[in-house]
Amino acid sequence: MELPERLRGRLDQLRAMSEAGTITQVVKRAVTLYDVLLSAIRNRRERIILRSADGTERELLIP
Repeated sequence: MELPERLRGRLDQLRAMSEAGTITQVVKRAVTLYDVLLSAIRNRRERIILRSADGTERELLIP
């Protein structure tokens, strides 16, 4: 798959951060996560809340 240089660089950073073996694994994980989040928000009407170490919370909004 041909990707713009900037996107390929970011995917490579994510690969290293997540210890994935390949960029393909990064993309598969990303699609799986996106599916889980959308299903929770749209099908089950759940909210995704991110909580930082200091207890601050914010809702993750996915259009």
